[in-house]
Amino acid sequence: MKPLNKQDSKKLFFGRVYGSEDDHQFEEITAEILKKCGELPLAIITIASLLASRPEKLRDEWESIRNSLGTHFAVNPTVEGVKNILNLSYIHLPLHLRACFLHLGLYPEDREIERDDLVRQWLAEGLVSKLHGQDSEVVAKSYFNDLINRSLIQPGCNKDGELVSCRVHDMMLDLILSKCEEHNFLRVECSPEEMARDHGRKYKVRRISMNLGNGGVADEATSRIIPSSVSQVRSLALFGESKYMPPLLHFKHLKVFLFKSLGGE
Repeated sequence: MKPLNKQDSKKLFFGRVYGSEDDHQFEEITAEILKKCGELPLAIITIASLLASRPEKLRDEWESIRNSLGTHFAVNPTVEGVKNILNLSYIHLPLHLRACFLHLGLYPEDREIERDDLVRQWLAEGLVSKLHGQDSEVVAKSYFNDLINRSLIQPGCNKDGELVSCRVHDMMLDLILSKCEEHNFLRVECSPEEMARDHGRKYKVRRISMNLGNGGVADEATSRIIPSSVSQVRSLALFGESKYMPPLLHFKHLKVFLFKSLGGE
């Protein structure tokens, strides 16, 4: 996407931080932040949402975010530079939201994700904190809304005035998968070769997402999964359809099983 002009950049930034384009604070710092964002909408929204999530608008926090942004991105915006800006949102994400955010890596790109599906999965995996006197499902939905408000996920469909689904921007999904790899949080299997390689890993992952059909892992290799390599898996997500299905009896400790056709059902 092309950069915005300075006026539109300010409108987008202040509208997200304050909910109004007319509310201005820290003009000088804001100008430096926008410059370091390269006037790119995704970068601006990400940083503005990070600042908006703060309970108070403190100059020290704004200066800290400004100083965290590199100067080279303003001169030569790159995909890697945008990823570094997106990473700032992850770094400042509360711990109770990080696991739920990374959990979105189970889903393929460009897919609409149902909120209630996420809530059930987060609860089943124990990713939702038990707050005194609050229903766990209500807490899980508040996690979903918080990720929306931080612009880490994009709004999907509304039903009766309530947001019931979301999408994940491709670049945000790249960030999620890189963090999942870094923390051994989950693994996405897209080919028999990847499956064979991952069987030899020293550290076994507890969450696996498989793309079945359309040239994915839907072949005989899927039905010959080595039992010892999946015995520790707690969550398994299958997307697509195939006559070759993984032998579920090998998943001895499976707690969450998600199956979605290519049509999303």
